[in-house]
Amino acid sequence: MDDQDLVSVFSVNTLPEAEIIRGMLQSAGIACQIGGETQAGLAGVFAIDILTHASDSKKASKLLKEAQKAKKRRKKKRIAARKAKAQEAGSEAIQELKPDTKIKKKKS
Repeated sequence: MDDQDLVSVFSVNTLPEAEIIRGMLQSAGIACQIGGETQAGLAGVFAIDILTHASDSKKASKLLKEAQKAKKRRKKKRIAARKAKAQEAGSEAIQELKPDTKIKKKKS
């Protein structure tokens, strides 16, 4: 990849995140590389950039935004499913007690 026309399309804090994004972009036919890959020992200190050719940056950004939206939708579905399970009668999910609930102690 020619370093002359590379632009950052996304930044992450860890190398595994960067590798997942690189794989996603490459599977969509977008050539990319990880900037700052050698600083993996400083994960969380410096951002790791995902770099693409300037000509692919819009396509890559669009793909990454769609992936983020899909992730948010999946999270909302998981939360809704957990809430529904917690509201089922006889659910084993942990239920919150109302503030005025009196708890009786067992006598030994």
